[in-house]
Amino acid sequence: MQLSELEEYQDQLVLHLEASGLNVSFGDDLTVLLKTYEVATGTGYVQLPFVLEDPKDFNPYNFWVCFDDGNAPVALTGFRTMQNAGETRRVGEAYSQGALYRPKKPEGWFPDSGPELKPHALYGYIGAGWVHPRFRGHNLAGFIARIAQSEALIRTRGTLSMSTAMTAEALFRSGMNLRASGLHHLHVEQVLGGYLAIADHDMKLFLSYSTGTELMSFYERELAMLREGEVIPWLHEHDKSSAEEVIAAVPQRAREEVPVSSMAGLLA
Repeated sequence: MQLSELEEYQDQLVLHLEASGLNVSFGDDLTVLLKTYEVATGTGYVQLPFVLEDPKDFNPYNFWVCFDDGNAPVALTGFRTMQNAGETRRVGEAYSQGALYRPKKPEGWFPDSGPELKPHALYGYIGAGWVHPRFRGHNLAGFIARIAQSEALIRTRGTLSMSTAMTAEALFRSGMNLRASGLHHLHVEQVLGGYLAIADHDMKLFLSYSTGTELMSFYERELAMLREGEVIPWLHEHDKSSAEEVIAAVPQRAREEVPVSSMAGLLA
């Protein structure tokens, strides 16, 4: 999938939302996401992974997405993009070492868990997802996840190695992570079983993720349907097809690996 096609795909989703009466906006200041989320939901801990304490953590690949109805936000999400260190390590190890946020106490991460990150690979975290109760049932979560992850791929020029999300055990057990309608991540793995500082209690956390190549294959399949004027059933008709089934319909050309680049100097 070419970046121009990815931009076309994102534009199609935005136009659909605008036709339904919603506005779509993007922003680079994650503190705005934090404040808006806290006001909208009355909670703040979900956003702590987006609190950046060191100025060098800021980079042009961090952003938030908001849908509003002209009066107030109706859906939110944020995306953090990080760069792996100079050695190969797993996501569980990176998070245990404070890549996502800096815990003040030891946490229960499994260092050997999660997908492997190549040296200097870019990898993202999507979170702080919220949809206003009045607008639930219309799969705004599916729309905002697609728009955010395609934005991350566009900003990194297609070199994002993977997009990750964290889910508690109950959500993992529901199977939502593997459905095309939600975050549509293809893989889920437990990465924490114990104390979590942002929640201040013991819990089990599961990492759901897809590679950048898998995401682009998924979006290429949906773009082909949009170009033909087809209704995407797992986005509009509550179809329960898995993301793996959707990608299986994409030609082999789309599944070829994209190169992993470095943000050398950007975060230094």
